Amino acid sequence: MDATSIIRLALGVISDRLITIAALLTSFGLGCWTMWGMGWERVTTLAIYVIFAYLLVTSKEKSNAEPRPPTST
Repeated sequence: MDATSIIRLALGVISDRLITIAALLTSFGLGCWTMWGMGWERVTTLAIYVIFAYLLVTSKEKSNAEPRPPTST
C-alpha cells in the first residue's frame, strides 16, 4: 500500500465517523432547543430532523459496509 491509498482510507473512515458524530450532536442540540421552549412546531422540527439524520447515517454505513462471505451450515 502506498501513502496515498492509506491517506484516502483514513479520510474515508474519519468522514464516516464525523457524519455520525455531527448528526448525534446536532440532534442533541435541537432536542435541547425543543425542551427549552416546548411547542408542537419545535417537536415536529426535531422529529423531522432526527428522521433525516438517521436515514443519512444508515445509508452512509450501508454504502461502506463490506460484503460478508457466505456462511455454510
